[in-house]
Amino acid sequence: MTKKKSFEEALKRLEEIAEQMENEETGLESSVKLYKEGVELSVYCADILGKAQQQVSELRESADGVFTKRSFSMGEE
Repeated sequence: MTKKKSFEEALKRLEEIAEQMENEETGLESSVKLYKEGVELSVYCADILGKAQQQVSELRESADGVFTKRSFSMGEE
């Protein structure tokens, strides 16, 4: 990736790559190039998501009305 893409741009390109690779007319050489680009974009997107998750925190109100700042966790409700 020469130019830094936004998360949305990278995700859209990943979708395009998947469609191209599913096309039976895409040759082996092209498929390998697409696969490499897809892996790079996947790592890039995972990195962006990881950084975003670290930045997200939520405020919770306890029974006594005090708000506490806690790290974001996907498993919590």
